[in-house]
Amino acid sequence: MIRTFGLIGTWSVDCKRDPYQACENNRCGARLTYIAPSSGAPTIKNVIGTFSSGQVRTFISTIYSATRVADDKIKIVSVQDPPPSTTAVWWRQPGEAWEIVLLKVGDKYQTFSARRDDGKKVEVEEGFEVRPPPPPPPARSYDALPTQWIRTTRQMPMFEKCSD
Repeated sequence: MIRTFGLIGTWSVDCKRDPYQACENNRCGARLTYIAPSSGAPTIKNVIGTFSSGQVRTFISTIYSATRVADDKIKIVSVQDPPPSTTAVWWRQPGEAWEIVLLKVGDKYQTFSARRDDGKKVEVEEGFEVRPPPPPPPARSYDALPTQWIRTTRQMPMFEKCSD
């Protein structure tokens, strides 16, 4: 299904920004690659730049299902593979199953929704970023999963297919 939807290959919100170059002005290069091998489960490989040139963070998710939910939307269920992407409790952690709906617009796509399969963690809703509110003082971070989420006014960016 991911092949039929046209996702196989490498995508980015800015293909000109190389993830292997150091981040500049808090902007880092990133690549998202959908891989469907002839045998075995398809995967999503996410490569994100860092503030050190030549160093990247790489995260892999295994795709367990992909379902067309409309002509312009596909729902992908994937599980985050180790290592953890971050220690922040609201980010994706190894073993968590996530449901992601992608919206295709011409030859680009946008994340329309992204949530943990039990709905207790949310990243995107109706094309807009969702984040937890700031933790209550004097905490500097959440020790447990937040129970409230805030839909921001930041619309999710469009991904374009990269030639690399």
